[in-house]
Order: sequence, then structure tokens, then C-alpha cells
Amino acid sequence: MPDWADEATRSRAGLLELEGFIACHFGLRLRVGGGFETAVLPSAKFKRPGGRDTDDLTDARRFATTVAGLIARATAVPWVGDAMSANGVRSAALRTSRHRWVDFEALVEASWEMGVPVVYLPDIPGKPRKPEGMVTFAQGRPVVVLMKNQPIADWMSFILAHELGHIGRGHLGTDEGAAVVDVSTFETEADVEEDVQESEANGFAQAVLGDPLNLKNWPPAAQLATDAIHFGSKECISPGYAVLNAVRHTTTHGKNLWPLVHATLKTINERLGNKPTADICRDAMQRHVDMNAVKPDTLDFLEKLKVL
Repeated sequence: MPDWADEATRSRAGLLELEGFIACHFGLRLRVGGGFETAVLPSAKFKRPGGRDTDDLTDARRFATTVAGLIARATAVPWVGDAMSANGVRSAALRTSRHRWVDFEALVEASWEMGVPVVYLPDIPGKPRKPEGMVTFAQGRPVVVLMKNQPIADWMSFILAHELGHIGRGHLGTDEGAAVVDVSTFETEADVEEDVQESEANGFAQAVLGDPLNLKNWPPAAQLATDAIHFGSKECISPGYAVLNAVRHTTTHGKNLWPLVHATLKTINERLGNKPTADICRDAMQRHVDMNAVKPDTLDFLEKLKVL
């Protein structure tokens, strides 16, 4: 709520102003005679393994759509539209990279430069069930909203590249509020094969991020981090993503590799000085959003959400 909310409740005029703020920022509509009703949004494509029910995701989708619209309204760089190819995204990311690979930070910057804002929104008021990510059409452009609560940015690279894949492969409609909502990453090839659009988005993401690291042996974390950084420098592939992708395609014969992966990612991030997910997204947004185009109350709202 805005800082003036308590004072607003003391007068009829103040209450009306507060109701207008709530409607604008929480995806609601004012009812004739008072009160709120949910805004009607276009139907969304919910990508959920097994075709399970998606009704519990409606609140998160509505709120994320509203925030996306607020950001898109203040974004000046035009969307590249149909020119958004996997090769184009990868090339743009390599140009912006601090290293010689496509990591999450470079991919976020490339997205903004192509006119696609990236919003990190892991905390939603009311704590509704939320997807890992979604892409929605707002104010004449696609906006990617990442909702997986994961501070290690390497985990977010594939989700972001996958959402860009939905844009690049033409899965997103251009009606205001149209959306593709990815509840979770498909974990089996059978799931992907049953959904052509998911398969296409995965292929797009793979082309953006690079071919996987093939590991037959798993050394200790320090050595694995060294090997991954060497591989990344040679192949222009983010070391953290390479490790994550390798374990995803590895048969472990009952051995749990995730503790090793977590330790390796921590080592890679310490050696390279990588920033956490929230800082990367917030820094990029502050560079690309026209603050003069954001109303003070909206600016305060986005800062409280830790989006800006």
C-alpha cells in the first residue's frame, strides 16, 4: 500500500483515490457503487506437466500481468518483433557479456536491448501459488516475468531463454494481457514431446545458451568449477549453465549429484564475482526504464516489490 493509505481512509475523497490505486496496481476493476472485481484477461496458455488444473495460478498471473504493464509503459526501446531469432538473441548477449559466454546477466541485457523487459517477481502479495516464469503481451510488447525464487542466476538462464523462445517462435498472442505461463520446467522428454510449443521453446533456448557439457566423471567442486570455466571460455557457454545442463542429462545410478552441483555453482560465482538474480534484474531495469514516465506512487509500489 502507498504511504498515504492510512490518511486516505479518513475521507471519502481519500478512499476513492486509494481504491483507484488498488485497482491500477493489483489488476482489479472498480465496481459501480464501490468495491472491486477481477479484471478480465485473455485466455492464457498454461504449460503444466500432466495437464493438471491451473486455477490456483490465476492470481499470480493477474498480478504479474499488471506489473508487466506498468514496466512496459515506461520502456522506450522498441520491440524488435519478428526479428527476434535465437541466433540474434545469442549474438546480442555475447556483445553485452562481461565474459565470453551467454550467462543470465548478458541475456537479461540483450532482452532489454531487443525491447523485451525482464521482471524478477519472486514475492507476490498474498503468497499465491506461482509459476516459474511467464511471458505476457503488455503495452505493445512482450514482457518476461520470472517468478522462481532463486538467487543463483545460473538457474534462471534456461527459464529466461525458454520464455524468449515462446516469443521468437510466435507462441504469444498480441492481445493486451495475452500470456504463456510456464508452471515448471518439463522434466522428461515425454512431457516435451506431448507439447510442440514447449519443444520449440526448449530448442530456441538451447540455441541461445549453447550445447551441453558432456561429463562422464564428476570431480570435486573446486575442480569441476575450474573445468566448467575452461569449457565456458572455449565454447562461449556459461559455466554455471553448463554444469546444470550436464547434471540434467546424466544418469547417476542412484548417486545424488545435486550437493556437488550446488557447491560448484557457489565456487563459480565466487571466482567470477557474479551478482544474484535480483540485483541483475533490478540493475538492468534501472538502466532501461524511463523513471520520468513512472508516476511517483507507481515508482514507490515497484520499489516496495523490489522490482526497481
